[in-house]
Amino acid sequence: MSANRSHRGLAYIEAVLATVMVAVLLAPSLQALSSGLMGQQVANDQSTQALSLQSKLDEVLAKPYSVLFAQTQASGGNTASSISLALSDPPGSSRRLVTIYRTNGSGAMAADTGLLRIRVAWEGAPSESGLVALRSKWL
Repeated sequence: MSANRSHRGLAYIEAVLATVMVAVLLAPSLQALSSGLMGQQVANDQSTQALSLQSKLDEVLAKPYSVLFAQTQASGGNTASSISLALSDPPGSSRRLVTIYRTNGSGAMAADTGLLRIRVAWEGAPSESGLVALRSKWL
């Protein structure tokens, strides 16, 4: 009969230990899950922003070369940092800026090389960020 009592006591201790372990491990598990969900939201936001930039770049590239070239001749234009106000979004909270300049593939050129470098980026973003495309007048 004493063998039954010790066996019952062991089962009770096991149940208590299992409950304590679940309680201790539940908090980190829930924290890891919430971190994963927040990471997913950040990834969704970045994906939406990237699609928005691609949409703006496609919109600019759809314009005739002559319209884009005219932007490089505007006052203060044709530099790697000059912004095309006509093609950029209107001022607001999240604004996509368009930069266009004549290039030979390595930098801004004064002459018409037949090649334009177009950059679309979010306002306030570093100069190396955003999407870049080249547009030729022969294609």
